[in-house]
Amino acid sequence: MIVLGLIIFGLGTGYFLTHKSVSQAPVKNDIKVESKATENAGKSPKTAKVSVIVVDIQGAVKTPGVYRLKSGAIVQDALKMAGGLIQTADTKQLNQAKKLTDQMQIYVPVVGEKGNTGSVSSSNNGDKKVVNINTATVDDFKGVSGIGPKKAEKIIAFREKNGQFQQLHDLTKVSGIGEKSLESLKDQLTV
Repeated sequence: MIVLGLIIFGLGTGYFLTHKSVSQAPVKNDIKVESKATENAGKSPKTAKVSVIVVDIQGAVKTPGVYRLKSGAIVQDALKMAGGLIQTADTKQLNQAKKLTDQMQIYVPVVGEKGNTGSVSSSNNGDKKVVNINTATVDDFKGVSGIGPKKAEKIIAFREKNGQFQQLHDLTKVSGIGEKSLESLKDQLTV
């Protein structure tokens, strides 16, 4: 009886000490974790980890620059981090509900300026637009001469399957785009 009592006491003490030290261990996160993640904090460190994306916000915002946001954030969240829109911003050209991707550039045009957020950024060639192949949609490729809807779909499918393009030359890995095609496209595309 005494031996059984000592075993139960020892197991209870060991259980208490191990669970007490786990619950008091500090959790360090660079970004504030929402309540669902804190509920899961006791399960495993991977479930409570939040991934971070980096976006570049330019144009008609109060504080243009590079910002870090939680994965899953939308354009509206990024605009808030940049201090909000200035009075001359053209909100009709913004899709504030668009989900952000890592390394995306958001350009906010002013009223009267043609622009697009996320996938198209202005180049130094006047009104000519440069399409980012890592964020572009089929519609974004419409302005690129030499890429029709089918090629645009192939580029997007390749990107979704293999991850983001590291350089423009990676486009030659997409079926239907060779060195000659890439040469004619390079002034219209960017990574």
